[in-house]
Amino acid sequence: MYATPKKLKDTIVNQRSLQLHKAIADKVLASPHLLEKAKDNLEARYNNGLMRYGSYMLWQGILETAGSPETFKQLLLAQDERTASLRKSTIFVGILTEQEREDALSAMP
Repeated sequence: MYATPKKLKDTIVNQRSLQLHKAIADKVLASPHLLEKAKDNLEARYNNGLMRYGSYMLWQGILETAGSPETFKQLLLAQDERTASLRKSTIFVGILTEQEREDALSAMP
């Protein structure tokens, strides 16, 4: 069975997002003060009606595990459909520089 163009596009988008979030996870774990920016983004999006309560709670849960690096990475980088969808509207906007984004994407297998 062949993948439809939309499924193929979704797969590519999900792989790129996952790769970027791997770099994000490493950076925020190395510099925990960056989590404040993500928390601010989360609150602003939720308070402005740009995010549903369920997504808000999932992001809250992920952020709360930042003190446990392995758990944080497992939750942020989970391969399930819901987490992949969550990453498409990431709260980690502005964490990576453009060069870091390019480096992360060029490291894709």
